[in-house]
Amino acid sequence: MARAVGCRVETVRFPLAVSEKDGRIARDLLARGGVPEGAAYAVLAVGANWPNKRWPASSYAALSDWLYGRKIIPVLVGGGAVDEGIAADILSNTEIPPVDLIGKTSLKQLAAVLRGARFALGGDTGPVHLAAGLGAPTVMLMGPTDANRNGPYGQPQHAIEVERPCRWCWKRACPKGIDCLASIPVRTVQDKISELLAGEEKRL
Repeated sequence: MARAVGCRVETVRFPLAVSEKDGRIARDLLARGGVPEGAAYAVLAVGANWPNKRWPASSYAALSDWLYGRKIIPVLVGGGAVDEGIAADILSNTEIPPVDLIGKTSLKQLAAVLRGARFALGGDTGPVHLAAGLGAPTVMLMGPTDANRNGPYGQPQHAIEVERPCRWCWKRACPKGIDCLASIPVRTVQDKISELLAGEEKRL
């Protein structure tokens, strides 16, 4: 909007102050869940308001085990009964259960968790947009919404869209009864994560 009215915009920032107390609570939650201080972890935002924005629990479970193999601890975030149900399905289908912080953080505690993560991943949903706004490496899995409009801010190369002619339908539920994001293979997501991590390591 600022550019549209003729203002010069060079850098866009999304300031979100996190108090020392919230940061400490976030670190304690991670430690109690099984993420020691200094350990690498990734945040998986498993839910979304639209059912067709959710990647299947079985895919998250496979990704979770793969992350442990890469020595990255998966941490589940979200809130509400739906997300808790998804987390239960993930936990029951993993060889090593991920850390479950669903419903356990405030917004600013979640921000603290995201800031310390190697990356965040999920559908077109609030915690994933928050991660991108904080500047955390962010992978977004997309189907009914368009990455050009709703993709991770400043990181369009990290959006993975379904390969369906009906993508970008902007419908809250699929009229065809298709599990939209289920067509995104776990391997495709693993490759994107590997690419992202390699890029981050080169910048260090």
